[in-house]
This record gives sequence, structure tokens and C-alpha cells, in this order.
Amino acid sequence: MRVPLRRGVLLVAIGVLFALGLAALAQEESPLIWGPNLGVIGEDSVAITWNTSREVGADLHYATAKFYDASSKWEETLSFDPHKGVADILLNGLLPGTKYRYQLVIYEGDAIYDSPVGHFTTSSSDLRSFSFLVYGDTRTNQDRNELVADTMAQDNPDAALVINTGDVVESPTIGRFKKFFAAIGNLALSHPYLCVIGNHEKASPRFYEFFPLPAGGGKSNEEWWSFDYGSVHFVGIDSNSITGANAIKLMREQVQWVKEDLARSKATFKVVFFHHPIYSSTWEGGVNVPLQQEWEQIFRDTGVDVVFNGHMHCYEHFFIGGIHYVVTGGGGAPLQDPVERAADGTVFRRYGALHYVRVTVSGKMMKVEAIPVASVYDDEIHLTPGGRPMDSFTISKP
Repeated sequence: MRVPLRRGVLLVAIGVLFALGLAALAQEESPLIWGPNLGVIGEDSVAITWNTSREVGADLHYATAKFYDASSKWEETLSFDPHKGVADILLNGLLPGTKYRYQLVIYEGDAIYDSPVGHFTTSSSDLRSFSFLVYGDTRTNQDRNELVADTMAQDNPDAALVINTGDVVESPTIGRFKKFFAAIGNLALSHPYLCVIGNHEKASPRFYEFFPLPAGGGKSNEEWWSFDYGSVHFVGIDSNSITGANAIKLMREQVQWVKEDLARSKATFKVVFFHHPIYSSTWEGGVNVPLQQEWEQIFRDTGVDVVFNGHMHCYEHFFIGGIHYVVTGGGGAPLQDPVERAADGTVFRRYGALHYVRVTVSGKMMKVEAIPVASVYDDEIHLTPGGRPMDSFTISKP
């Protein structure tokens, strides 16, 4: 005799099946919040970070591009125990001046989540030809940041690295950082991504937790930093430390460190990055006097070639005292209105443009090009076709 299934039992059965279905869907959602992203890079190492929402295991595969492209196989694999949150590893023992491919694979039970295959090229003291990218003020409109970042990645697939001139997020909340890392995902997968701190990061510990930066000094030993890539010496500075007793103490410590670091470097080119510009038509009188008093003479005495800044949401190029000062703040923040009067030393300026800067090093030559991505009128984006530079200059060494 067939026994009828009672209504209450049927509802319980449906509820169990529904819960199992939700659990299965949850398992199918990748635990990877962001990454893998590349960070500081050297002759034999590169930093790689990622962030997961659940405790999961991971494998990091890597191989020289030459080996991988010929065999579609990996030479090395690093395995990591289950971990939740930000993972920050230094992949070392690499060959100088060599292109590598890598892939992150996340394991959760029977589920496997693999990242796209990324690439990077280690530095070498013999490396004389490469390019790097600079942009800044990516806060507020992460869709615009994504547009600029994806354009950089597409048009410059083999650029050695990217440096952001600060104000990466509107404020240092987890939600805003999550949107930021989603916006730069394609770019940071295959371009080591470094930053200097802006005023909107508010000196948050998250800035230093989320970005693997070169060693230097100050907070987390990364508030100011330097490293060499090929024939270029890169120096990052915190321009926020200018007022207040503790800030002044930090600035003195920073100034001494940077002065000694720049004087010690024998690189062909020296390039400096910090957020607030010394020169801008937006400043009253065209100059930030406290920053000028701290830095300008040091830059002249130690042979700095180019200084890159952000903070002003426009593009400006100054040539003063034998140094090129470039303000690049077109990475996504609300673009500022034009300033009527150009400050002394102005070579070129452009308002209302999302943009980035491409720097190409070839032997004793360094070419700097400001590349427009889109114009913004009445809050509408109009793409700029062709990627032709709106400003360019060349630095030649004897």
C-alpha cells in the first residue's frame, strides 16, 4: 500500500534541498576578493598579493615565459596552507632580466578557482630599454579608473611597472579598496603596481597592508622608499608629513633619508614620486612653498630628472631649474575646472582629460608622453581615439 507523504514532511524536504542548493551556489562563488596583483619587483624577486573571503589553500605556479610558451607547463609551484585574508608573498630566486609567466590556483574542497595567466619581467643592471607607466588620483570614480587602467594594460602590455601618484581611494574603507582592486585587476595582473600615499588614504595601515612596496623608512618601512629598475632609480616620498610636531619630525627623517639615497645612486636616470606637487597653477602663486623649501634644492643637487605628482585633477608639465615636474591626476577623481592663469615654468597643461603617462627608456634617452584616454564634458565620457600624446618631451644623457 502506498503511504501518502504528509505536507509538513514535504515542506521540510523542500527546505533541505533549497538549503543544499544555496550551499552549492555559495561554494561556486570564488573566495578570491582581489588579485593576484604584482608589487615591488627587483632583479631576482617580485611581490604577489591576493585577498580571500574564506580560508582556502592556494598554489602559485610560475615559469620562464620561454619554457611556458614552448611547453604550456610550469617549472615551479609554491603551495600555501589554508588562509583567509590578504596574502603577501615574495617570489624570489628568479633570473635577472627574464620574462616570467605565473598563475594562482585556489582550492576549496573539490572546487578549483584559477586566475588568468599573468606575466612580469625582472630587472637587470644590464637592462637599458623598457617602459613604465604613471597615473594618479584614482579615487571616487572607479569605473573611470578601470577605463584608464584597462587602456594602459591593453596599449602597453609589456610595460615593466606602474606607479600611482596617490589618492588611490576616496577613503580607506574595505569597500572602497575592494572596488579599487577590481578596477585595476587586469593591469596589476601583469604590471607590478606601486603607489605613494596621498591625503585621502589618511595614513591608514590598510594602505601598507594592501600594497607591497619597496623598503625605505617611516610607517611599515614603506612610507618612503626607493629601488632600481634597469637604468632608472625610483624614489617614493610621503608629502603629507608637513605640519604638526610629529609630522615635522617624520619629514626631517624622510628628507635626510631621501637626500642620502639620491646622492648615493649612480643610476642613469633619477625619478621621484609624491602626491602633492611643488608646482601647479592651482596653487596660489603657482608654488607650494613649504614643499619647495624641503625638496627642490635636494633634487637639483642630486641630479633628479623628473618629478611626478598628483593631487590636482588635471595634467601639468613644468620645467624649472633643469627638472621636469609632471602633475598627473587624471585617473578617475572628479576632474577640476581650468585655471585661467598658467604658473611660471608651465610647458603644457590640459584639463578635463582622463589620462596616464608613458615613460620609455632607451639607452641614454628617456621619452615621456602624456596619453589622453577620454575627455569628460558635463559628466559624460568621450573616448579619445588613437592614443596620440597630448604632451611629450625627451631627456638625453651624454
